Amino acid sequence: MPPEYTPEFEARVQAWVEARLKPKRIPHVRGVVETADWMAQLYAPTERMRVRLAAWIHDAAKHLPDDELKRLAELHQLLISEGEKAVPMLLHGAVGYLLAAQEFGLDDPQIQSACAFHTTGDPTMTATDMIVYVADLIEPTRDFPGVEELRTEARRSLEGVTLMATDFTLRYLIDRGKYIDPRPVFLHNRLIQAGVRS
Repeated sequence: MPPEYTPEFEARVQAWVEARLKPKRIPHVRGVVETADWMAQLYAPTERMRVRLAAWIHDAAKHLPDDELKRLAELHQLLISEGEKAVPMLLHGAVGYLLAAQEFGLDDPQIQSACAFHTTGDPTMTATDMIVYVADLIEPTRDFPGVEELRTEARRSLEGVTLMATDFTLRYLIDRGKYIDPRPVFLHNRLIQAGVRS
């Protein structure tokens, strides 16, 4: 039987996640949950608990080294993209979900994709995915030039802030000469083709 998504279940997930995190990461994860929660109330009210659970789980494997992320992904027969082969850290969301699924008996494609896509985005993203993706970037401990504009847009348009967040990330990677996973490029194009403007 899959678990019921009750506040008691969420508290168990929170305790499990926080026991796995480095102390300095806990405020970030709590901030993602807080931000994802108000965004879910605006854009996906029926998925609020699912969004909260994905927000708790998204960084549950962040502390694992690249080799262990790859090992766990292969063990669970996870499809590993070219981008994830080049930058194994990108697997941490997908692996975090797999570990949580093992621990709690989860079988929830929506939580799974929200965790898997929270770093790179993906052109197939749902509202739930977009909320966790954006919340990860704009939660209250984040402090960088442009974050307030992102927070303002997050209250106006989910697609608009997703495009802004994607373009911010692409510029950040380009400016630093970093490898770019193709998924945010495809996400940018999909939103532009859909007529989204940030």
